[in-house]
Amino acid sequence: MEFCFPSAGAVMAARVRPANAARAMGSAQLLKRTGVWAATFALLTGIVALPVTAQEAGQQPAAGQQPAGQQTTKNWKDRAEYDLFMKMSQSKDPAARLDLLKEWEQKYPQTDYKQQRLIYYVNTLNQLAPKDPNARQELIQKAEELLKVDPTNFQAMYFTALWGPAVGGATPPPDLQTKVETDANSVLSNIDKAFDPSKKPSSVSEAEFTKFKGQAQAVAHNALAWVATSKKDTAGAEEQYKQSLQANPDNGQISAQYAKLLYDQKKFPEALFEYARAAQYTGPGPALPEATRKQLTDFFNKAYKDYHGSSDGADQMLAQAKTDALPPANLTLTSQADIAKKEAATLQQRIDTDPAFKLWYSIKQGLTGDNGDSFFSNSVKDYEIPGGAEGVKTFSGTVISMTPPDHPTQVVLGVEDPTKPDATLTFSKPLPTSALDTIKVGQKLDFSGVADSYTKDPYMLTFKDPAIPGVQTTAPPKRSTRRRR
Repeated sequence: MEFCFPSAGAVMAARVRPANAARAMGSAQLLKRTGVWAATFALLTGIVALPVTAQEAGQQPAAGQQPAGQQTTKNWKDRAEYDLFMKMSQSKDPAARLDLLKEWEQKYPQTDYKQQRLIYYVNTLNQLAPKDPNARQELIQKAEELLKVDPTNFQAMYFTALWGPAVGGATPPPDLQTKVETDANSVLSNIDKAFDPSKKPSSVSEAEFTKFKGQAQAVAHNALAWVATSKKDTAGAEEQYKQSLQANPDNGQISAQYAKLLYDQKKFPEALFEYARAAQYTGPGPALPEATRKQLTDFFNKAYKDYHGSSDGADQMLAQAKTDALPPANLTLTSQADIAKKEAATLQQRIDTDPAFKLWYSIKQGLTGDNGDSFFSNSVKDYEIPGGAEGVKTFSGTVISMTPPDHPTQVVLGVEDPTKPDATLTFSKPLPTSALDTIKVGQKLDFSGVADSYTKDPYMLTFKDPAIPGVQTTAPPKRSTRRRR
C-alpha cells in the first residue's frame, strides 16, 4: 500500500460545485458562494513512508514479547492485534480499511502502534474525504490527534490546511479557524524540510518535485485566505490568494475566487484580469468547467466594456491571462469615468484658452438642449456667426470630406473633434479648382457665415454659402443678416 496526497480533481469535486455563472453572478458575483476558500491542489507523490509495514511487523510473538528480528521496544498486545493490523494494512479498499482501523482502535485503545495507526487513519480518511463529508470531519480530528503525538507531522498539518476550510464552510467555529491557521502556517514554515532534495523519490524529476512543493505552499496560502475571509480580513485574503498563485499558477478556480474578492473590493482592473485568467485557463491544473468558462468570458467582455467604455484592449488582456496567472505590475486600465473626467478637463481647458471654440461650444449646448429649436430660431438663425462676437471672427475645423472631390459643393468639418463631423458648409455652385489649394481633407479650415439648419443627434450645424478666408467662392451676394453680440 502506498500513501499519497489526494489528487486535485478529487479535492475539487468535494469542494466546488460549478454553478451557472450567469445565474450566480448577480452584481458581479461569478461563482456560487459555497463559503469554501480552500485549496484545490495536492501533492501527487508517494513521498510519505508507511508507518509500519507487514514486513516490519514480522511474525507475531507471544504477548509482551518483541517481534522476531526487530530491534524495537514496540510490542503487539497479542496475536489478534497483529492479525488485525495485517488485515487492515493489506486492504486496498479505503472504506474497508477504515472499518478495520476502527475495530483495531475499539479493541486495542492502548497500543504501542498508536502513532502509526493515526497515520493510517489520516491517509485512509483523506482517500475518502473527496466524496464523504463525514470523513473530512473525522480527518481533521485524527490529524489533531496525530499532531499531539508528533507535532512535526507534515501530513497532519497539510491535511488540516487542505480539508479544514471544506469542513468549516462560510461560518466556521473559532477553534477550527485556529487549527487551520496554525497548521497552514506550519506547512509553510516546514515546507523546505518536507521537500528537502534528499527526500525526492527517484521516480520524480526535480522539476516535478519543485512543482509539488509549490502546490503544497498554495494549499497553505489558500487555507490562510479562507481564514482571513472568515475573519472579514479582505486585505489578508487578497495577499494570500496572490501568494497562492505565485506558488502555483496552475489553478483556474483559485483565479476565479481571487477575482471575486478583487471585484468586491472595486479593484476592477486586477479583478478583470483574474476573471480573464479563470475564463481562459484550461489546465494542466484545476480548471473551471467549459460551460462556466464560457459564461465567465461573456461576463468579462461585458464588464470590461462597462468599465473601460469600449472593448479596446480586451482581447490583449484575455491573451495575456491565458499564460499569466497574475496581472502585470504595470497593468493600467482606465475606467470610463476617469476617461470622461479627463475629457471634461481637456474640454474645459480648450474652452478657457480658445475664444472661438468657446463660442462654438456654447452654441452647440444651446442647440442640443431641451429648447434647441427655440434657441436656433431666436439666437442662431439669420445671424452672422461668429460675427465678431467676443472678438471672434471665424470658426476653425478640420476638413473630413468634400463632395464631389474635384468640384465640391459640400465640405464637412470637425470643429470640436477633428474626426467627428459637426459642421457642414454647402455652396450654391461648385467651388473653383483654385479653392482646392486651401480646402484639403485633414487640413484646418477657417469659416464664418449664416447658419441654415441644424440637427440635434447626431449634432450638425449647416451653413449656406459661408465665407472662407483666402478662398474665392461663387456664392451669391449675402442678404442682410443680424450679427451676434
